[in-house]
Amino acid sequence: MNLVFLSSSTGWGGLEQNLLRYANWMREAGHAVTIMTVADTPLHHQATALDLPIILMARQKRHLPWRAALKLRKRLKAHHTDFVWMRDPRDLPLVALAVSRLPCRLIFQQGMQIDRPKKKPWHRWRFAQIDHWVTPLEILETEALRNTPLQPHQIARIPLALESHWFEHPVDRSSARKTFGLADDTRVVGCFGRLDPLKGQDLLLKALETAVDWHALIVGDNTANVDQDWGHELRAQAVSRGLEDRIHWHGQMDSLQNAYAACDVYAMCSVSETFGMVTLEALASGLPVIGTNSGGTSELLGHGTHGALIPPGDADALANALYHYHAIPRPSEHDLISFHKSAAVESWLKLLDEPPRRAS
Repeated sequence: MNLVFLSSSTGWGGLEQNLLRYANWMREAGHAVTIMTVADTPLHHQATALDLPIILMARQKRHLPWRAALKLRKRLKAHHTDFVWMRDPRDLPLVALAVSRLPCRLIFQQGMQIDRPKKKPWHRWRFAQIDHWVTPLEILETEALRNTPLQPHQIARIPLALESHWFEHPVDRSSARKTFGLADDTRVVGCFGRLDPLKGQDLLLKALETAVDWHALIVGDNTANVDQDWGHELRAQAVSRGLEDRIHWHGQMDSLQNAYAACDVYAMCSVSETFGMVTLEALASGLPVIGTNSGGTSELLGHGTHGALIPPGDADALANALYHYHAIPRPSEHDLISFHKSAAVESWLKLLDEPPRRAS
């Protein structure tokens, strides 16, 4: 089949990274895959590095993109596209217009929560153009059915997944710690991802004022394309709280396996996370995980059977969980099977063979 993975995003977060990951997996599975993206974006550069075919597009306006949709429609027809696969809600008005009345099917792989109703007439028409709305968690499926015009027959649930090497735990803890200058006898809590107020790194700093036996390894860079230097503010907070010797900073890394191996526990401190890939990576790495009881994190942690849940923003609860980290439950290998690449790819291939499911 001929699959076009489309994103007009200029960022490089979970939406874009997972889109590219699944494009590469579908190519490995034998499908013809093309990336449609904006020139000189991170997605453009990363797709080029993977030697994936690329079609360049302009970043269109969000509302009523009629001309861009007509142009896209012609390109999809000329490309003999069987599926358009997308993740960014911003692109939905464009793609819905473009695929209307085309045999080309539309896949929307959900990566964000829908916390407000979207049931205006234009929403109804737009969501009706979707053949397969693929959601990674039950909580997100329930939310989509409640807040959108999507029908149950349009929705499939397939978790996001990781390459098999994440589940093999091959990294030696002592050598991993040397990478970050961490002593073997230090208790280390990890917190990885972009530096952003919504990611809650400041909550971890507050907790370490109470959890005085702990150090933190914080990995990540500031959110791209924003004016706020949250990294600078966090470092200033660390100094004002007297934590500068216990916080270990590292910029964004292509692979975080060494970082997880260097830690004793992982803290997902986000105010709310749809599906935290770092949470899944930490679980796959065998770490006990502390996460905020919001968004998709609760479901990923088995509602407390695969990790420790704390109220969002509660530094005292985080500190207490750190002191009792040995008692944090962890998932079994069986619990993680659905998050393996092989299981996800099998589910996706079955979905691609299913008939169209547009509501209209």
